[in-house]
Amino acid sequence: MVTKPTGTADESAAASSAETRLLESALRLFSDKGYESTSIREIIEGAGVTRPVLYYYFVNKEDLYQRLVDTSFSEIAAQFERIASREATCRERLVVFMQSAFDYVENRPASIRLILQVFFAPPKQGPKLDKNRLWALRFKPLVKVMEQGLASGELSHGDAASMAWAFCGIMDIHIMTKTNLPEAHLTPELAEGLVSVFMEGACGAAPESIELKSPFRLE
Repeated sequence: MVTKPTGTADESAAASSAETRLLESALRLFSDKGYESTSIREIIEGAGVTRPVLYYYFVNKEDLYQRLVDTSFSEIAAQFERIASREATCRERLVVFMQSAFDYVENRPASIRLILQVFFAPPKQGPKLDKNRLWALRFKPLVKVMEQGLASGELSHGDAASMAWAFCGIMDIHIMTKTNLPEAHLTPELAEGLVSVFMEGACGAAPESIELKSPFRLE
């Protein structure tokens, strides 16, 4: 049985470090290889710990995977909730929504690959997850902003949920493409341009300072 070090600050830090290394190793492997192809042996070797240490912090591989998924979605959901609660126009909040999502992709590529696997891996691969609950964590704050945009008159057509789906489609296709073309960058300026396309359409009168330019060039 592994006992967690207690007492000194150094011992507590060592215990925390072991757990962190396990999470980092598992995230790297799950995001690169998928859940089914990742073994406990690879995770502990990547973390530089022993098997009993892993089982002290986590029940099994599924428990480790669930922790990573919950953490990634909770981080995004918390950020989206903060944006939705801001005192700002609908357009301003949508720009920040997309900019924050793009920033997350640029800085946390492994977490984004894990999230994409949750939704797009074959149904029988990996632990059973409540995907509707996970999706709602990021979707509901966006619906809230669309509702407020309709109420204020900034948005004038359709219902809030349909608009949120359309917005996610524009945003998420860029996120998915980024995972295949990591050399391309999802910039704040790109986010502004895409929100203008969403708000005004391809033929609408977007602010003159905003220019839409895709980072993706598929030859």
